[in-house]
Amino acid sequence: MPPPPVAVYRSDDFLARTAFFLRFPVAALTEALENRTPSEQRTLIGETLYPLVELLQPLFAPKITGMLLELPRTQIFRCIESPEVLKEKVNEAIDVLVDWYPQQMKLNEQEAKEFRAAMLLSKL
Repeated sequence: MPPPPVAVYRSDDFLARTAFFLRFPVAALTEALENRTPSEQRTLIGETLYPLVELLQPLFAPKITGMLLELPRTQIFRCIESPEVLKEKVNEAIDVLVDWYPQQMKLNEQEAKEFRAAMLLSKL
């Protein structure tokens, strides 16, 4: 019986997250990447990575996925294979976003402080 849809997984449920990650074997992804253009490869990797990132950080999943796609392919594949490695990389991305986002959104000092506090609390 296949696992339930992504929507039923709670991001704080380690076993559910692990079961979800097991659905994404890197060998199958590597095979699917053969004979694809670099653009198609990036899209396919991003489509595989995005739902995993979304489980951990739904609000900034698009931005974090884009950030992770800049990593070397071996590191991206490790993120796809391992919930713990992905969690570490997502936390690193959150550290970057804590400084970047308030500047981009031109938040005032209080808003920036609240944003930073909320993001740091969301780290896994």
